[in-house]
Formats: sequence, C-alpha cells, structure tokens
Amino acid sequence: MTQPDSAVDWGKIYRERRNRLREAVGGGVILWLGSMLQPRNYADNPYPFRQNSNFLYYTGLSEPDLALLSYPEFDYDVLFSWPTNVDAIVWSGPGRSRLDMAAHAGIETVEDIGRLGVHVTKAAAKGLAVHYTPPYQAASLFRIAELLVLDPSEVTAGASRLLQESVARQRSVKSDQEIAEIEDALRVSDKMYRVAMARTRPGLFEHDIAGAMQGVALEHNREQAYIPIVTIHGEVLHNHSYDNRLEEGNLLLIDAGAESPMCYASDITRTFPVSGRFTTRQKDVYETVLSTQLAAIGMIRAGVDFKDVHMHACKVIAEGLGALGLMKGNPGEAVEAGAHALFMPHGLGHMLGLDVHDMEDLGDIAGYSKGRKRSSQFGLNYLRLSRPLDSGFVFTVEPGIYFIPALIDRWKQERLHTDFIDYDKVETYRGFGGIRIEDNVAVTEAGARVLGPGIPKSVAEVEEAMD
Repeated sequence: MTQPDSAVDWGKIYRERRNRLREAVGGGVILWLGSMLQPRNYADNPYPFRQNSNFLYYTGLSEPDLALLSYPEFDYDVLFSWPTNVDAIVWSGPGRSRLDMAAHAGIETVEDIGRLGVHVTKAAAKGLAVHYTPPYQAASLFRIAELLVLDPSEVTAGASRLLQESVARQRSVKSDQEIAEIEDALRVSDKMYRVAMARTRPGLFEHDIAGAMQGVALEHNREQAYIPIVTIHGEVLHNHSYDNRLEEGNLLLIDAGAESPMCYASDITRTFPVSGRFTTRQKDVYETVLSTQLAAIGMIRAGVDFKDVHMHACKVIAEGLGALGLMKGNPGEAVEAGAHALFMPHGLGHMLGLDVHDMEDLGDIAGYSKGRKRSSQFGLNYLRLSRPLDSGFVFTVEPGIYFIPALIDRWKQERLHTDFIDYDKVETYRGFGGIRIEDNVAVTEAGARVLGPGIPKSVAEVEEAMD
C-alpha cells in the first residue's frame, strides 16, 4: 500500500477513530485481528495480500499478521506484531519496524503477537467483555476461537452486535480525506476505461481488453478493487471469464475499478458496442438504462430513503421497456408485482469505501436500517442498501437491463407476470446480452455528487471515445 499524504496527520485521525469507537461501545476490550497471508497451494506461495478493511480504518496498517487491542481507557491501544526475524528479512526485506508501524497508527504500546492471548485472558479475567466483528477468513475464526476458548462454531454468533453497529455508523459517513481517496482511485479507473474504449474492436478477445485495463492500473501502482468483469455476456451479472472473441454486433460490458493508495475502492460499469457504434436497438435499451440512472441520481439527497430511489428507478425501467414493447400495463403496478425483475434482477446500488461492497462482512447492519428486513420478492431481495441517506454516504448507482435466457425460459414456462410482460417481443431480444451503467455517488448537503473525472457515459461520449 502506498503511504498516505504526509500533510495529513493520519496517526491523529486513527486515534480519534478508535476513541470515538470505544466511547460508542461503552466498555470492554475491542479485538481487531489483521488479515493473515492465505496460501494459494503451499505456505510460501500466498494469494496477493489485502488487509482487513476494519483494521485499515482504525490503524492504516497494511502489513499481514497484526492485531490490535483497544482498551476502555481513552487513547489506550496495544499493537501486536511478530518480532524481527532474520529469515524473513532475507526473503522479504526488513519492512517497517514495529515502532514505525505503531507511530503511523498513533499507538504508543507495542507487544509481541505471541502475547496476545495473555492480554485477552487478563482482560476476560477482569470481567471485561471482548468485542469483535464476525470473521470472514477461516484463519481468523480459528484464531478467535483459540484466544477466547470457544468452539469454532460459536465464534460468529459471539460477535459483538454493538461493535458492528458502532463501526457501521462510523464508517458509513466518509470524511473529506476518504472521498479524496475514492476520487483518486476513480482518476485511474477513468484512464482504464478510456484505454478499453479506444482498443475495443472486432477480432480481439475479452482478455485483450482486461489485460490492457489492468496494465493501466499497474502503471499507476494500483491494485484492482475486485476481480474485473469484462464480457460480451453482460446478462451474466458476475461473469469472470475472459475467453470470448469480440464480434461485430456484440456489446462489451465492463465492471472494474482501481483501488486508491490507501485501499479505497472505485466501482464503475460501462457498456459499449464492439463495433464502435450502437445499433438502433442497442441505443434504445442503453438510453433507457442511462435515463434511469440519471433519474435515480437526481433523487438523491440527505434524508431520502434509498429503497425509494431503487423503486423509482425500477419504475423508470418499466416505463422504458413499455415504450419498447417489452412490458405492458401500468408500470407502477408492474414494479409492485416484481415483473420488472425479469430485466433488472438486482438492487440499484451498494455502499462503497474501503470495501467495494462496504462493510458487507457485517451482513445487512450497514446497508439496512435497524429493524428493516430484506424482501423475499425476487429482485428486491438483492437490494443491498435500504435506509435513509445521510450526508457523507458514498454508494454506487447502477441500473441495468438484461436478457437472461434461463430466466426468460423459466418465467415464460410458469406464465409469470403475463399481464406485464410481452414474452413474444422478449424472444426477439434473446442473445442481446445486458447493459449496466454504474457510477459512484456521494451524498452532500446540497444533494448528490457523482465522483470522479467523468468517464464517458452518453451515447455520443462513448462513441467518440471509441474512435
């Protein structure tokens, strides 16, 4: 991870974050385990390392195999790390010293990580609760089980709900420095997309475009925020194959984003014609998706419930599909029944920050208002953000229209929503693929701001970028 701007006192910021959190939790010890190296096929051949995002948020430390205990006392934290190992230095270099890491995080006390269990045991013996978030890596789960003398099956259930809710409240509102990091990532993503649009043409393969985009990120010393999607089968929502040849008439859907120097994510989707020019049919569907996205962004402001934005976007989709003859009847009633989900089976967006789906390791605590449950209705059950918006929230807005053969076949066979869907017309779009348009949006006091430099999005902008 590139070091943060030295003009900002990040050590002070991390201390303040930890102090606000311990005040919110109101007692007990907070245990943070940093991520551990994960072997790809043997111990010395690990997957690329990415630090736990909560650990990053409260320490800014990206080295593996660290731990942190935050005690109830103001500004009292202990960082745990491995001692200096000559063999590790031979193979991997000296890295930062423990004292340098602690100073970076605004921590004064450092201990050997082999003594973490001693500290946890002492805290428990004093009657202090040990708060932790649910682990998503097996290695961390078993480590917590060992430290707290729990059966591994008990670890997730024992995670602190109070801590999770407190973390979600704190991390949901992005500071100016955090938004600057996301915009920094978007500047690299913009370059990635412009290269992709300029290079796309019939005869190439998906992996040619994927490689060019990732090359841009590497030229800027950036990681991908997630595994990029580069596919002519945009109807497959998370398609990670790059095997297909680009042919005249195909649409290429790309969902990708670089990370910032401090590991904040960007998450952009664009869809464009392999030939460089949209056909009339492609343009009609594309502009329906674009008008939906713009209408949704226009609704966003502090106090608005994102579920209402999602439902409005679905209605705009239904109206547009009605104009194309694919849907019929009253658009509002169609959306209420869930008929639009044949074409848009996912939610409108999700929180964005240090995670591309920010804080989803906490389940729905960050994305859903307290007491609100996910719908069981197909499509609406994939809505990841359903709560009133606050100034400082950052999230994606990503409507789409997809023609998914297996879903069309199933709904048609079961005669679902025949009052709202013209299946004969839908059949003429079989093989069309899918279109999604995604941007990253921050809620401001005045409304909403689309972050980043402005990646080509209108039909005219996309076609010009492909010339």
